[in-house]
Amino acid sequence: MFSKATTRAALLALLLQPIQAQFSNWADDQINTTICIWTEPRAALIRNKIYLDGGNINWLPGLKDGSNGPVVSSGNFQGILLTYNLSYAFTPETNVTGLLLQDKLSKALGGLGQTNGDSPNYVDGALLANDDEFFFYGGLPLGDRLQYAAPAKDDLLVYQVYQYGAEKPLFEPGFHRLDNLPNSVSQFVTYGGAANAPSENLAWYFSGSTSQSGGAIFQNFNDTTRPSRIANSLITLDMTTQGAEKWSNKSLPSTIKGRASSELVWVPVGAKGILVALGGVVFPEYANATRESQDAKASESQSPAFMRAIDVYDVAGNKWYTQPTKDGPGTRARGCAVVATASDSSSFNIYYYGGYDGIDPTKPFHDDVWVLSLPSFTWTQINNGTESHARAGHKCFTPYPDQMMIIGGYTPASGTTLKCLEDGPIVMFNLTSGEWMDSYDPTVYGDYGVPEKVQAVIGGTASGGATATKPAASGWADPDLGKVFDTSYDQKKITTYWPYPAIESAHPPAQPSPTPPSKSGGLPSWVGPVLGVILGLIALTCIIVLFCLWRRRKNIGNRSSTNTSDEAGHRILSWIRGQPATNKAPTETTTEVTPGSPEMREYVYPSFTPSNSASVPPEHHEMADTQLVELPDTTRVELQDTGLSPMDIRERYSHWFPGRTDDGLPSPTRSSLQSTSARNTVSPIKDRNSDSHTAISSALPSPPLPEAGENDEKSLLPTPEPATTPAAEKKAESTDESARSPEGHEFVVSPPTAEEKPGDDYLTVKKTSSSSSPTTRKSVFKEQHDDT
Repeated sequence: MFSKATTRAALLALLLQPIQAQFSNWADDQINTTICIWTEPRAALIRNKIYLDGGNINWLPGLKDGSNGPVVSSGNFQGILLTYNLSYAFTPETNVTGLLLQDKLSKALGGLGQTNGDSPNYVDGALLANDDEFFFYGGLPLGDRLQYAAPAKDDLLVYQVYQYGAEKPLFEPGFHRLDNLPNSVSQFVTYGGAANAPSENLAWYFSGSTSQSGGAIFQNFNDTTRPSRIANSLITLDMTTQGAEKWSNKSLPSTIKGRASSELVWVPVGAKGILVALGGVVFPEYANATRESQDAKASESQSPAFMRAIDVYDVAGNKWYTQPTKDGPGTRARGCAVVATASDSSSFNIYYYGGYDGIDPTKPFHDDVWVLSLPSFTWTQINNGTESHARAGHKCFTPYPDQMMIIGGYTPASGTTLKCLEDGPIVMFNLTSGEWMDSYDPTVYGDYGVPEKVQAVIGGTASGGATATKPAASGWADPDLGKVFDTSYDQKKITTYWPYPAIESAHPPAQPSPTPPSKSGGLPSWVGPVLGVILGLIALTCIIVLFCLWRRRKNIGNRSSTNTSDEAGHRILSWIRGQPATNKAPTETTTEVTPGSPEMREYVYPSFTPSNSASVPPEHHEMADTQLVELPDTTRVELQDTGLSPMDIRERYSHWFPGRTDDGLPSPTRSSLQSTSARNTVSPIKDRNSDSHTAISSALPSPPLPEAGENDEKSLLPTPEPATTPAAEKKAESTDESARSPEGHEFVVSPPTAEEKPGDDYLTVKKTSSSSSPTTRKSVFKEQHDDT
């Protein structure tokens, strides 16, 4: 079952959308925004990208008239995780806020919307990481028990960027929920120092503060949920096996004093490296709702020691050491620190920047840069900074060996107006020269060189060769610590991912500047977008209409082509036979044997036997005693491959057609037929209009049309054919010769001749001869096999 908090978060995710820059509360006349301050984000560097989660962001709106609006503090309830790709360059004119939002992520369920019920926005805490993944640990969520349930003690979120170790076919980058923290480890801790050692797959969280009961803590805390108790613990995360990470909690020895807001730095010394704890306070003002230290005097007397006596933890030996120093800075809290190693590993220089005393937020913050050199344990101030440029609550990284990148932070709470960070949310510092940089270019970098001011203290040159190899003031407080420094760390275990290829950001490079209002009349600003939408809809409508017209025209063309010539031919043949188109016309079988023709083609027809069966539907004639029927389709259609209509055929070749005269019209003669095999054959129809046949046809006058009688039915029966005589054969040969045109073509079979009894059907006639041999005539129309 899903909890109510998870269900509510899923519903809100459908309704709320994160805004690209300022997350919410945009003014009506606002045109851009920049990060004004960014208090205590938690961050980690994964290969070529810095991930920044949580913190309190205040935005500076840019208005249309060129001015800035009041600072907006809208929170980050959308759970936006900002990133900075180290391949992006920037200059003073670059929109750095846009770069931070370029590849943002959301911890919300489904990737957008409100997250407090699932993965709240935390202030402070840490991202414990190696080169492939990081865990969200510690910090202060916003408490609202009416809206969502409080986070569980053993409930953590992890973001896996890359896979490592055993092959995982189903691996996908993204967020994953864990709820298997051991009982000795609780995420209800904040204000601790964090360090990551990717080469060892280890990460740590040092000391910090918890509630008096060890229960949940919140930003909007009360006496019960206030982080008022200093934790005396070192949390270790072993990420050797992805998916099976191990957590452990080790109590600090009595010689190592717990604190809030210290900086923990991993240094490549010894078998597995060492941890160095710098700064911190015991009674910070931000642990009280009144923003006043619970015990300012105790904090002032105890906290400066954290920069004078340096606590060191040997990872391989699991042992703490404390080494005194001198001439260092005073109390520091909420600063940041990175380490730079000389080329010959003769010195390890820890850079500490910014912060304040952790007691009075109204006093000026620090902008100076200090270097603690190891193993000499000497302090050197290499840059004084300026008061206006100072910040606290920020994070530091080394994208290149000679550069330090500072992200986020906030300014003193002096006066009634919040002051934004000078030079924006990201600033650069050159570790070799000890000077501030006004830009970052991934193609410009160099090897780390020991600053000249540090060389003056520890000796050697920029590339190394330090002569101070042990604490100069008092020597080693514990000789075993000296042995740790005598053990070289295997630098081959450290994987570097620089140099970073320069890439173009999809975000406009220029810092968005407010546009002053136009002094000319002009059109209102909304006219352009509205007009664009209207024109787009008109264009879309035109495209749809044209498409419909094209489809309609295509469909009409397809329908017009369906009335094929075969269909028309079938209708004509059915009409000529005197029957409806739906009934099949009978055909006859010839038994007449005539002299063969070389050009004769053979066609096979089934035999026909007249029948008076009642299965044949009666013909309904339009006029009584006639052979005329009403046509189902009277459309004038030409016969296929002849160029002649039915009326043309009847006029030319039928002497029964009313008003027909033989003058001026050719009369085809009988074609010769010969049965050369057991099957029946007929001669095909051919269109013959040659004038050479006029004389033959005119010599055969057509008899008058007799009245219909019962002889018509009898005439359909075959009659015996007389025996063939030599004279008849000779006559047939002469007839065959006369039936040919000068080009050698045959004519179609003619209607009844003088030898036939007038009135006989010209399809089948019988001679008046006494011979019993039947003479069967052929239709003047060529029938196809599919007509049978």
